[in-house]
Amino acid sequence: MIRGVIIEGLSTAGKSSVFSAIKRLHSQTHNGEKTIVAISEHYSQVLHSYQGVLRSMDKDEHIQLLNGHVDYLEQQYNWIDSLGHTKPSNGVFYLLERFHVNHRAAFINSAEIEMLEKRLSRLNAHCVLLTLSQDAVEPRFIESRGEAWKSYVMENHFTVTEACQKFIEDQEKLRMCAKQSLLPTLEINTDEAYWDSYAKQILMELS
Repeated sequence: MIRGVIIEGLSTAGKSSVFSAIKRLHSQTHNGEKTIVAISEHYSQVLHSYQGVLRSMDKDEHIQLLNGHVDYLEQQYNWIDSLGHTKPSNGVFYLLERFHVNHRAAFINSAEIEMLEKRLSRLNAHCVLLTLSQDAVEPRFIESRGEAWKSYVMENHFTVTEACQKFIEDQEKLRMCAKQSLLPTLEINTDEAYWDSYAKQILMELS
């Protein structure tokens, strides 16, 4: 009666594009859930623009934020369960972006995140980690968003090669965090940017 997908990955790996494609394709699914809860990374990530200033949440703040989102999903599930609905169309489909794996990578491993994953597991959550191969990092991560983004990315790096290497290292950290997770995780390489194809693959995995 409830199921969901958590989209994880570094910036420019395609999270928002896959997120949008899943929403669109799910809405076209015959007998799919009529209720969709979609929470983008703007409401779950560690780094926020607070009144125009970038601010990083501490661990307790972030855990509280994520738990609040899961509280809401549990409330919806319990409500539907209490009504006795059994048709799939009366269930809940949820979509989360940059969630538990992002937390594992940002902070030291904690009991709180395992508790969160246990709750998500009871809500039939599946994780999808979007990745890039080494050859695709420069055109996607460095070049794809224009000069302002490139300047931002290069702020703390002397060369493009160094920036790309940092991306690969951070991606490997996410991969390791996904393996530590209690949730089943599907890794998808997004070099080709076939967003609809990836979305279809993910929805088939869930069905």
